[in-house]
Amino acid sequence: MKVLVADDHGLVREGIKLTLKKLADDLVVVEATTGDEVRAQLAVHPDVDLVLLDLFMPQTDGFGLLASLSKSYPELPIVMLSASEEAQHMRKAIDWGSSGYIPKSFTEDQMIAAIEEVLQGGVFVPSDTFAANRAYHAGNQVSHDIRLTSRQEQVLALLGEGRTNKEIANNLGLSEYTIKIHVTAILKLLGATNRTQAVIEAKRLGLLTADI
Repeated sequence: MKVLVADDHGLVREGIKLTLKKLADDLVVVEATTGDEVRAQLAVHPDVDLVLLDLFMPQTDGFGLLASLSKSYPELPIVMLSASEEAQHMRKAIDWGSSGYIPKSFTEDQMIAAIEEVLQGGVFVPSDTFAANRAYHAGNQVSHDIRLTSRQEQVLALLGEGRTNKEIANNLGLSEYTIKIHVTAILKLLGATNRTQAVIEAKRLGLLTADI
């Protein structure tokens, strides 16, 4: 297994490398400190299985780099690492193609659990990230507090039409892997365990028209 760790702080990279040893005995870690180095390392190491990308590196637009890498390597899981725990940063990272968002305040065990979820094909964000966006009900009153990104709204609309991930990907000009990331994020936001439940909940909350 090979992981690319991109962070401009040497001590942080060393700490991450020690943590990653819990993932696999034969783990190989490739390092980068800038966006240009990330691209160069990926060119040299096309067999990288996972990228851990610091959101804020000098002379690097973290979100721009994420979007570029997601387009160039649509099947490569990229997890954002950041000291920021702002929900807007987490939402934007997922919307721009990240498979997960790990705050640097996480413990080793939390980080490993998050990475394992991503490696198993899931999408990871801290459990309380979207807590403020959950819909709450009081009798017949429904509070529409769920806030989807524009891309998530597009994906949800196509889910409501019964489209497959491949069909959604073709419709939006994205990879199936990216669509899977968005679908997983939508399920988490709606508290659903599958696509059907997500569509039903979205209709109930008025996020989809009932006749879709």
